[in-house]
Amino acid sequence: MVLAYAIIGLIILALLLQRDLSRIGHLSFKGGLWLLIMVVGLFVVQALFVLYQPGQNVWQMILLILSQLALLLILMLNRSMPGIKLFALGIVLNLVVMVANGGWMPITPETYQFVYPGQDAPLYTRPFSSKNIVLPQAETKFWILSDMIPLSLPGDRTAISIGDIFLVVGIGQFVFLVTSPQKDIAPYL
Repeated sequence: MVLAYAIIGLIILALLLQRDLSRIGHLSFKGGLWLLIMVVGLFVVQALFVLYQPGQNVWQMILLILSQLALLLILMLNRSMPGIKLFALGIVLNLVVMVANGGWMPITPETYQFVYPGQDAPLYTRPFSSKNIVLPQAETKFWILSDMIPLSLPGDRTAISIGDIFLVVGIGQFVFLVTSPQKDIAPYL
């Protein structure tokens, strides 16, 4: 959800700064139509089989990790694009903490209570429609990379990780460098 807010906010900011967003449509991504199909497919797989299915079975965890690895491969194919390396670093940081903690993104009970005030946060469980697992800080491997930064958004509360910050910065770099009136986007066409 944070990425959706970030993308919308960056696009609005780019429009307010009179950037030429049509330049994004002129870019040539390695992978072409297959790239688009894979990215959409990854989101569908995550939504149908991971985020909106209750429980925390091993197949959900494998699908989540494999989808992130596939996205990382797609990004590496297009690593010459602005912001892609920062975006990929964000995915790697998130993958490190997820793999180290059983395939799910750790969130402490305290941070969970911030995001979902008044709801129980049973330890070692995965909240519905989430890629998180509730773990005490002391038991979280690479806690500094977990969803440990509470964030209030308009009408929403969430928690983000350092990896998520790199994802947003990478998207911002992409949008603002590609749409810059002074920037020649020829190398990316």
